Amino acid sequence: MNNEFAELIGIIIGDGFLDGCQKHYRIGIVGNPKNELPYYEYIKKIIKNVWNKDVKIYHRARGLRVVVSSKPAFLELINKYKIPKGDGKSQKVTIPKCILCNWNLAKHTIRGITDTDGSIFTANKPGSPNYPSIEITTSSKKLAQQLKFVLLSRGFRVAKIWADKRKNSATPAYRVPLNGHKNLELWMKE
Repeated sequence: MNNEFAELIGIIIGDGFLDGCQKHYRIGIVGNPKNELPYYEYIKKIIKNVWNKDVKIYHRARGLRVVVSSKPAFLELINKYKIPKGDGKSQKVTIPKCILCNWNLAKHTIRGITDTDGSIFTANKPGSPNYPSIEITTSSKKLAQQLKFVLLSRGFRVAKIWADKRKNSATPAYRVPLNGHKNLELWMKE
């Protein structure tokens, strides 16, 4: 495990899938074709460094895709790191314990999760124009709780996790908000 692998696990937690059927072992990542191509070039480099695999970025079903076919990498993710495969991954996924207990790795995994399922925005609040907020959204309640726990342990001020129903989905989205200038400064430092 190194920083790049920890970040790749975060990317897979956020926008990835594991598909293992009929002797095919696929690890995929899906993103927005309108604005994420440079990020997918970055993901290609991480995959090359971590698994020594050359992958292609392609456009399919209204999304950018990167797919790695590797039985050893697939089995390592599901057996050692407990990343769920198949449907329902987004509701069950968590940060592996070996990463969660090591801030130097956890911050890279959180980066991968945030790059795929996070947002940074500002709001004009009374007395505080351009008030910054970082928000990580997940369908996994346990992942949201893990994120809150590890960020609190590192000095972040994490607001209450809140759930909301998404359009066209029966699954709630759990939002982990980090609001304010001090959180943003600490985020950029870490």
